[in-house]
Amino acid sequence: MTFDFHATYDELNPDDHDYRFYAQLAADRGVRTAVDLGCGTGTLAQILTAQGVDVIGVDPDPEMLRVARSKHTESASGGRVEWRLGYSDVLEAADADLAVMWGHVAQVFTDDDSWLSVLTDLHRALGRDRTLAFESRSPVARKWEESTRAATLRTVRTPDGDVEFWHETVTVDLPLVTYDTFTRNLRTQEQYAHRDVLAFRNESELRTSVEKCGFTVTSVFGDWDRSTTDQQTPELIVIAARN
Repeated sequence: MTFDFHATYDELNPDDHDYRFYAQLAADRGVRTAVDLGCGTGTLAQILTAQGVDVIGVDPDPEMLRVARSKHTESASGGRVEWRLGYSDVLEAADADLAVMWGHVAQVFTDDDSWLSVLTDLHRALGRDRTLAFESRSPVARKWEESTRAATLRTVRTPDGDVEFWHETVTVDLPLVTYDTFTRNLRTQEQYAHRDVLAFRNESELRTSVEKCGFTVTSVFGDWDRSTTDQQTPELIVIAARN
């Protein structure tokens, strides 16, 4: 039996600081419609619909959307979710109040052309003066140095036995960082590796790209407590208004 990474994603990523931050942002701004780009297993979408927000959840991975659909229930508060398979180009011109990329989705767009295309698509989906919000790991914190087996090892229980899961950094050529994700079944000793690349853009690069695509950056926080950025803060949490 193959390890079902998608079904265990929430267990492997239990931290909820990002969900709570974006849910509070939506509540503070009276958001009624939102785009959740890179919605994954749908956790944020479910929280937002419970607040009465209508959500378009977009993800290119059909297995992530499978999990999202399986755990999503209709909200008594009136919010509804529409799941869409694909990338930002499946978003038509709209008048959404909020567009969110959580889970460091912004970092998967490793070249400037694809990143600017995503920002342009989100600009088209938002109403004037509405909000774009996303986070990216700050390169000054050098979090890739923590991507070792010893630092990231997790074990999850599956129907086919306990499975180890960990990350290892392969190369660093900023802004790009290449890393491997490993899984090893402790019962069968089967081991698999998957290689990914993330972009670690700095604050200046993020501000420039966002503003180039028709937004005004209103805040950049260094962590989920809304602290300012410095040489130690792990995150770059960008809030921008659509021009």
